[in-house]
Amino acid sequence: MFERAWGSQMWIPTKNDAVEMFARQFGARHRNGAVRRARETAAALNAKGDHEGSQMWTAVAELIDRSQRKERRVLSS
Repeated sequence: MFERAWGSQMWIPTKNDAVEMFARQFGARHRNGAVRRARETAAALNAKGDHEGSQMWTAVAELIDRSQRKERRVLSS
C-alpha cells in the first residue's frame, strides 16, 4: 500500500506483507527450528492473552512450513 506523505509516496506494509517479510527472515535465521520456534512464540502470546500477536506468529509459522515443504519437494526431485 502506498500513502502520500509530505509530497512523496511512502510504502506502508500490510499485515500480510509484514508476515511474508518476517517469515523469510525468521526462516533463514532459524532454518529447521523456525517453525517450532514460531509456533512456541504463538502459543506463549496466546497464553498471555495477546491473540493478535498469536495469530501473526501462527501465520509466520504456516508460511515458513509451506516454504520449507516446497523447498524439500524441489530438492528431492
